[in-house]
Amino acid sequence: MIVTENDIQILALLAHYYVLTREQIQRLCAPHLVSGRSLRRRITKLRQADYLFKHRVPVALPGTNGAAPVYYLTKNGAELLASYHDDGTYLATNTRNPRADLLNHWIEINNTRMMIEQAIAQQEEVVLENWINEWETVNKSDHEKEHFYLQTKLSDNPPLSCSPDAGFVLSLRGHKKVFYLEQDLGTSSPKQIAARKTKGYAELANRKLHRKHFPETTLDNFTILFITPTAYRCQTMAERIRTRPRPDLWLCIDQHDLTPESFLYGQITWNHKGERGSIVKPVSTEVVTP
Repeated sequence: MIVTENDIQILALLAHYYVLTREQIQRLCAPHLVSGRSLRRRITKLRQADYLFKHRVPVALPGTNGAAPVYYLTKNGAELLASYHDDGTYLATNTRNPRADLLNHWIEINNTRMMIEQAIAQQEEVVLENWINEWETVNKSDHEKEHFYLQTKLSDNPPLSCSPDAGFVLSLRGHKKVFYLEQDLGTSSPKQIAARKTKGYAELANRKLHRKHFPETTLDNFTILFITPTAYRCQTMAERIRTRPRPDLWLCIDQHDLTPESFLYGQITWNHKGERGSIVKPVSTEVVTP
């Protein structure tokens, strides 16, 4: 097939986000389209040319009775992007088949990411400098044998690891701070999540291993954003981490409070002390450390 700039844009989005529904692709690259019929035809042609895959399992859409197909990049698609942009880092793009039981999780992570990107685009003070998903190669420019991911093994005996859903850096007036994302779908209790997640993050912080993921950071600490579907789970999680290792790392957010307008300066976070706050202090020159 003859590859157009529109095709490259679709493939680049999949390289950027890993997995997307057709609606998400349309929202990002063709929001003016009413029906999306032409976009579906273009996606079908890219599938037939082996540049992208359609997952065998559709993802259930939150709040509806419907389901949507999910698309992700193939190795051929990554090679096409590398050739088109003359950029070999595309060859390290995650093209693995997403686990069917995690599709909803990935789609919600991307919805959060899009919201954050929109929030950053609406102002000029804070810059989003980097975003890495859980199974995305961190050091794409290095030799393949040296590649590593956000998932970090901390101990074999007893077994301990840290597996963020994503990580990113916010830059503000000379400071660059790391944030890790935990996207909660409400499938486990806050008590279980706190027991499972806090030890790994505490050890990651104690060893300052966030600097390996994001060498550009200027700070020795990081913050975990725990985004959850309800106010109850948000406040309960904040309470549960209170007696766990390094509760100071965590900020809990009710997804209903999270908008492009509120993300940076809105009073949307709960910390382990039961205090509300914002991700960026209104009068400070630094990204907030709770």
